Amino acid sequence: MKVGGATHPSLPLAQRALRALIALAVFGGLALLAISSPSTRTSPLPCGLHALTGLPCPFCGGTRAARAILSGNWGRAIYLNALAFPALVLIVGTAAVLLGESIASRRILSWPSALGWISHRGPLLFVLALVWWMPHLLLALRTPKAELVDLRNPIAAGLRSRVAPERDAGK
Repeated sequence: MKVGGATHPSLPLAQRALRALIALAVFGGLALLAISSPSTRTSPLPCGLHALTGLPCPFCGGTRAARAILSGNWGRAIYLNALAFPALVLIVGTAAVLLGESIASRRILSWPSALGWISHRGPLLFVLALVWWMPHLLLALRTPKAELVDLRNPIAAGLRSRVAPERDAGK
């Protein structure tokens, strides 16, 4: 197939089927997440940082935030974890490209180039996630966000008393 002066070979049937299967699994998973009950445990593995410290990691609350986005409750999503917005854009965008490649029977995106772009910017993205995590953590401790902070843990309780001592004094 010739597009814009460049020749793009057709994808083999097995690659097309795999791309379609992955895309449909992602879209199906998002649909199930959107209709699942908020009380349903959606993460198969507990967060290690949360289990040890009672504190949320940069991604804690992300699944619940994604469910809130898919339900149209953007305020709740921002409250739980604003990183769910760019994560969903990345996930849906990737699935859409995979589905498009399956339908068009050709590559739309140079996956090695895209992965190279991400890997070169990985450290910067990691630092940005950590920088974002600080206000997320402080807000979770000050509010406190019961969904994200386990105040039964002595580490979380100790940090909470340092961050918001006036709130704990009234209890």
